[in-house]
Amino acid sequence: MTPEAFAPFGEVIESFEEAEPEIAKGGLRSAAYPVTADLSEASADSEPEKTPLSEGLQRAHFAFHTDAGQAFYPSLHQPTVFLVGSVKDTLEAEDVRAFYSDGSTGVCLGLKVWHTMPICVEGTDVYQTVRGDQDYHAHSVEVDFDLEQGLAIEPDLENYTS
Repeated sequence: MTPEAFAPFGEVIESFEEAEPEIAKGGLRSAAYPVTADLSEASADSEPEKTPLSEGLQRAHFAFHTDAGQAFYPSLHQPTVFLVGSVKDTLEAEDVRAFYSDGSTGVCLGLKVWHTMPICVEGTDVYQTVRGDQDYHAHSVEVDFDLEQGLAIEPDLENYTS
């Protein structure tokens, strides 16, 4: 993942402290989310049409926010894939782009850039995040490829170059 290749979607960051998402309304709030490369037993046994948001190597839920951009940084520095889509009203599966990080960098997404929870490629990581502090549902546009189209997106990890 180079800054030049990622530029249409935001900035590559080398520390969480560099994260400065653009704000359109309100302020920012920080959080941390654990994400694992493996599916838990509960997820493996759950509804097959619903893809977990923070487990495994597939993602189906994407969103963008109208109040502020969002940043993600892997605090344990595990290899990570960031899935993103360009600024536009709707997202199609074929529009999703994948960016691989060796765990030393994160991303600060621009306002209205489509994204999902980062994919931790090995083990578990805790992703520090900062995004707008306004009501999520009032300031987000979402798509669930699994529920709406029976799709999940999984990056081709065998053909990534680091």
